[in-house]
Amino acid sequence: MKQAVNKRYLAQFDLVPFWVPQVLHDWLEEGWAVDITVKRIKGRHGAKMVRVEIKASTREDLEAKRKAFNAMIEAQGYGPDANK
Repeated sequence: MKQAVNKRYLAQFDLVPFWVPQVLHDWLEEGWAVDITVKRIKGRHGAKMVRVEIKASTREDLEAKRKAFNAMIEAQGYGPDANK
């Protein structure tokens, strides 16, 4: 008898903390439970970063979640002036 394999897809990327919109800082503080997680990490050379992980059960679902996340970031602003 074969066991079902639960395939999961993961997209992971790091962002500069001072460039992310307030909504991501709120996400970090509130620990919102969804298929997208946001956490603080130390990047290369000890730089502080914000890591975003998106989990999905299909490639199509992962792509849709990533597009939605990108749209939210673009709407809120990402870059050196994001929190000004």
